[in-house]
Amino acid sequence: MPRPLYGDGVSVLDDVRVPPVESTAATRVAPAADPPRPRTGGGLWSLPPWRRAPFLPFGQPAVLLAVLAAAAILACAAASAPLFLSSASSAALQRLVGEQCPAAGTAAVKEHARGIDLPELDRRVAPAMTGAGLAPPALSALSNAITSVGAPEPITNMGAPAPFRVVYRAGALDHVTPLPGVAGGRGVWLSGDTGTRLAPRPGVTVRPGATIRVGGKPVRLAGYYRDFYAAPLPSYWCSYGYLVLPLGVTDGPPPLVLATDPQTFTHLAGGDEVDYDWVSPVDPAGLTATRGHDVADRQRAAYAAAGLPEVRDFGRTNGGSGQLPALTDRAVLIRDGLRGPVLPIALGGTLLALLLVGAAGSYWADRRFAEVRLLSARGVGPGALAGKAVLELVLPAVAGTVLGALLARWLVGLLGPSPDLDPGAYGQAAAVAGGGLVAGLALLGLVAGIRARNATERPIGSRRSRLVLVPWELALLGGAAATYAALRGGRSVTVVQNIAQVNLLVVLFPLLFILGGSVLAVRLLTLLLPVLSGRAGRLPAAWYLAARRLTAARVAAVVLLAAAATPIAISVYAAGLTSGSEQTLEAKARLFTGADVAVAVNDHLTRNAATDRMGTIVTRYNYGKLDANTPVAVLAVDPDTLLRTAYWREEFAGRSFAALLATLTGPAPDGRVPAIVVDPRGELGPTADIQLSTGLGVSEAQVARVAEVATATLFPGRRLPYPMVIVARSELGAVDPHAGSTDEIWTNGPAGVAQTEVAAQDKLIFTTVDQALIFSKADYLGITWTFGYLTALAGLVGLVSVGALLLYVETRQRSRTASYALGRRMGLSRATHLRSLLAELGLLLGVAYAVGVGLGRVGLGLVHGLLDVDPARPPTPLLILPTRVLLGALVATVVVAVLTALYAQRVADRAHPSDVLRLGS
Repeated sequence: MPRPLYGDGVSVLDDVRVPPVESTAATRVAPAADPPRPRTGGGLWSLPPWRRAPFLPFGQPAVLLAVLAAAAILACAAASAPLFLSSASSAALQRLVGEQCPAAGTAAVKEHARGIDLPELDRRVAPAMTGAGLAPPALSALSNAITSVGAPEPITNMGAPAPFRVVYRAGALDHVTPLPGVAGGRGVWLSGDTGTRLAPRPGVTVRPGATIRVGGKPVRLAGYYRDFYAAPLPSYWCSYGYLVLPLGVTDGPPPLVLATDPQTFTHLAGGDEVDYDWVSPVDPAGLTATRGHDVADRQRAAYAAAGLPEVRDFGRTNGGSGQLPALTDRAVLIRDGLRGPVLPIALGGTLLALLLVGAAGSYWADRRFAEVRLLSARGVGPGALAGKAVLELVLPAVAGTVLGALLARWLVGLLGPSPDLDPGAYGQAAAVAGGGLVAGLALLGLVAGIRARNATERPIGSRRSRLVLVPWELALLGGAAATYAALRGGRSVTVVQNIAQVNLLVVLFPLLFILGGSVLAVRLLTLLLPVLSGRAGRLPAAWYLAARRLTAARVAAVVLLAAAATPIAISVYAAGLTSGSEQTLEAKARLFTGADVAVAVNDHLTRNAATDRMGTIVTRYNYGKLDANTPVAVLAVDPDTLLRTAYWREEFAGRSFAALLATLTGPAPDGRVPAIVVDPRGELGPTADIQLSTGLGVSEAQVARVAEVATATLFPGRRLPYPMVIVARSELGAVDPHAGSTDEIWTNGPAGVAQTEVAAQDKLIFTTVDQALIFSKADYLGITWTFGYLTALAGLVGLVSVGALLLYVETRQRSRTASYALGRRMGLSRATHLRSLLAELGLLLGVAYAVGVGLGRVGLGLVHGLLDVDPARPPTPLLILPTRVLLGALVATVVVAVLTALYAQRVADRAHPSDVLRLGS
C-alpha cells in the first residue's frame, strides 16, 4: 500500500519517523520499557507536520477554495454593516440637500444688524470664512423694513406709494430677465408690474436712468425686470420663493427692490434692521457625513474668527442658506436609526457565515482523513490537530478575508444607497473583518479538532445522542412569538424629528420565525425519509439512487434543506415589505394630491388642448356641506381626462377606474346629478342636497342635488376625513360663481409645465401640491434601506447555502464515486446517474424553495399591516407580493441544482475508481 502523501510529495510517515536506536548489547539485554510519551509541548509545533502546514493546502485545491470562499463570505457579511451605514448617511445627506433649494447645501455666516453696519461686518466676515478654509463667500442682504418707492420731486400727481423690500444679492442680476429700456449701471431694479405705479400721470412712465425715491432717499433707476410669478422660478431664487411668489395672497408679497451693489443697499437700508448672509458654496459631488461635519466645523470657526454668535436655523431666514450642518445632523439621525436593525442583521449573516467556515473545517478533516488518523495513532491530541488545521488554513482564510472585505466595498458601492463612503468606515470594516477572521479560525480549529477526535476515538456502534431529538427550534419559534406580540403592542415605525425609524423587532421577528420555522419544517419532512427509503425499490433507477443517498445522509440533507430555505424566506419577506412600504408611501402621496402634481389657482381655468395634454382640470368646492355639522368635499371632474391622469388602485373601489367613472355620465333618479360617494361612516344617504356656498341666502345655483350611483373606499384627491362626493363637471352644470371653489390642474409631468399654462391663462397660482410638500422622501429612507439590507443579507445567506451545497457534494463524493464505479460495472449508464443527481439535488432545493416561500409569505402577512409609515393618511399598508423575487429565486434554485449536479457528475467521471476504493483512502 503506498504511503499517503502531503500535497508537496512528502510522506506523512516521514514527518512522524521515530529516531533510530543504536543496536548494542546493552540495549539488547535491557528490559522492555514503556514507550516515550509523545511530545505535546512546544516541541511538537516544530515538527514537520506543523512546520510545513501553511504550505500544504496548495496541494489540496478543493480545501483551499472551500476555506477561501467561506472566509470571503464571512468577511463580506461582517464588513458590510459599517460600510452600509456610511453609504446610507451619505445617500441621506445627498438626498436631503437635493430636496432643498440649492442655497441650502452651503456654509454660511448670518448676522442681524443695521444697514449701516455692512462695511464693518463684510470686512470681518469674508476673511474669517476664507481663513477657516471655506470658499470665498457671496453676500446677500435683506432689509426687514417695508419701504415705499415713489417718483422724484417735484411730481405730485402720482398715486399712493407701493410697499417694497430692498434686497442685495451677489450675482442677482444674472438671474433675472431684463425688460426693454435698460439703463444699466449702479442703482436699483424694479419688477415690471410696478412701473405703472411710478407714473406721475396717465401715459407717463418713469424711464430707467431717472431718479426715484426709495424710502424717501433718491436713487437711480437702473432698469426693470420681469416679475417672478410670470415664469417658473429660477433655482437661484428658490429659497426666496416666499418673498417673490403670491402663495395664495391675491396681491402677493411686497415686490423686491434689487440693489446693484452693497453701497447702494447700505445707502437705502440706513438704520433699518437687515438680515445678512455670507454664503460659501460647497461642491455637492461625493458629499458624505464626514465632509458635512467638516464644513460645520469650519463654519463654526468662521463665526468665532468674525466674533459673531453662531446661527444654525433650519427655516427660511435669510433665504435658508447655510443649512448643510443641520442637514448633516439629520442624515446622521437617519443613520443612527438604521443602526438598530442593521447591526442585528449583519450579526445574523456573520453567524451563518461562521457556520460555513465551521463546515469548511469539517471538510478539511474529511479530506485529510488518512493523515489525521495516522497522527492520532501516534498520540497527537485533538488540540494539536486543531492547531495543525488552523496553520494549514490560515493563509487561504486571510486571503479570503481580504477578498471578502473588497467584495463588501464593491457591493455597497454598486447596490448600496450611495457609493460615497466616510474615510472612517474603511477602518471600521477592516476591524470587523479582522475580528471575523479570528472567530472563524477559532471555530474552524474547533470543528477540525472534534472531527479528528471522532475519527479515531468514537466507539464503533455507539448510539447517537438523544439531544438531537430535542426540538430546539421551538425555542426560536417561542422567541418569534414573543417578539411579534411585543410588535403588535408597540409601534413598528417610530418618528424621531420627522424621521421614520424601523423597530428592531420588525427585523428580529422574521429572523427568529424563519430560522425556527425552517428547522421545524425540515424536522417534520425528515419523518417522510423512512417512507421514501421503504418505497425506493419501486422507483426508477435514477430516483432509487437519489432516494438512497438522501436517506443515507439524513443529517446532511436536513441541514442543507434548512440552509437553502432560509435565504429564500428572508428574500420574500424583505422584498415584500420593501415594495409594500414604497408603494404605500407613493399611494398616500398621490392619493392626497390626485396625481403626481396638483397646481391650484384662486380662479376658474379654461379646459383646452394644452390642459388635456398635460393632465386634467378638477374643480374643488371648498365650503360643501350637507348641514351645519356635516361638511362634504365636492369634486367636479372631467371623466375622460381624469381616467388617464389620476392615481388609482382597484382595491379603492373593487373595480376598474374606467368602470367607476362611467357611472358619472349614466342615468340618475329624479333628474339628480350622478355621484360617486366616499362615505366610510355612512353620513350621506342615497340622495343628498349639498350646499356649495357659505352664508344665509343660498341660491338654487349653489346647491348640488346628487344621487349615489357608485361608492368607493378611497378616491384621488381625498385630503380631509369627511364624506367626499365626485360628480362630472358636465353633469353638474352651471354653478353660481360666488360658490367658493378652487380649480386645480392635475398632471403626472413637471410642475413647471402646469404653472406655465396657469400663467398663460393669466391666473395666479394659489399653491403647488406634490409629494415634497406632503412629506420628504428622505424622512422615510430608513424603512426601504433597512429591508434592502435585509434582502442583501438574504443574498449572502444564499451564497452560504451554495457553499454548503458544494461541501455536501464534496463530502459525499467518495461514496458517490464508489457507488458510481460499482454501478457502471452492473450496467448503470452515465445519463441515469446524472438524472439521479438532478433528482437528489432538485428534490432538496425544490422542497427548500417551497418551504422558504411559504415561511416568507406567512411572515409578510403577519407584519405588513403593522408597518404603516403615516397612519394619518390613507391608504393602509398595501400587501405586495414580490413577484420578481419569487421568480428570481425559482430560477436561481433550478440553475444551482443543475450546475451542481453537472459538477458532481464531472468529478465522478474524472475520478479513478481504484483510488476511491483503496482501503484507507
